[in-house]
Amino acid sequence: MHANHHRRVPQPLPRPEHAQQRTHRERRPALAQIQLYVPETQFVPCLAAVARFVASAEKCFETPVVSVRVSACKTARLRPTALRITNICGKIKHYHSAQFFNPGVLPFVKNTRNAFGDFETVYSVKGNLQTAQNRVNTLFRGGRCSKGILLSIDHVFDPECIEYVHMHMIVANVRLEQPINVDCLFLNHDPRWQYRFVAKTEDQTYMKSFKLSGLCLVWQASLLGEAADKDLAVMVNLGKSGSVNLFVTIGQETLLAPGAEHRFTPLLNVLVELVEQST
Repeated sequence: MHANHHRRVPQPLPRPEHAQQRTHRERRPALAQIQLYVPETQFVPCLAAVARFVASAEKCFETPVVSVRVSACKTARLRPTALRITNICGKIKHYHSAQFFNPGVLPFVKNTRNAFGDFETVYSVKGNLQTAQNRVNTLFRGGRCSKGILLSIDHVFDPECIEYVHMHMIVANVRLEQPINVDCLFLNHDPRWQYRFVAKTEDQTYMKSFKLSGLCLVWQASLLGEAADKDLAVMVNLGKSGSVNLFVTIGQETLLAPGAEHRFTPLLNVLVELVEQST
């Protein structure tokens, strides 16, 4: 038989007081950091803007900023582009009419099918028109100018079969002259809207997507100049290369009139300016 040997387990030595203090400091909440991207030739002017960024960050996050990291652009400055409309989507509601398509476009009407059913489709450089088989509604998409879309509708359909033309989404794009820090959290804390992060897939690590909804009606009306839309929402995609895509979902019924898309330009410019200043 083997004798039982009781081993005495050594007790850990007490930590020195300075080590305990260091552990306490290590567990402090992480403080805010700011990361700026600037061309090498503008490093000195950038320093003047650091104080403004620090003040904004401390007010937004209610915590002191302890470091500011400035990264110089090693490549040439990105070529910026102004805000432009890249897609206008909407719906045409039809009356029942003996003549639906104008006779001259009948050779261009294509029978198409997708996951939503069968359609009669007309493709044009001004936008694509997709009519349901029952000819009650037509969806339009791919157009960049409301005047061009209305012109194509006049060419394709008999005017007696059109009840109204509404737009429900506008897509815009702008490219900044500097890269974007997609981890910036400034837009999360703005009281003018509700922020919701949109999860990205593995092949979208270069970008960040989020949705802004519940936009303050008073602020919204001051920009749009008309009755505010309580269901208006904006999906924003930020790319590290400086590209910003904005998807405006229009909640209320908005007639497609010449230049109607430009009504939303002031709102989009505010969001783009905030992205540019904050990232």
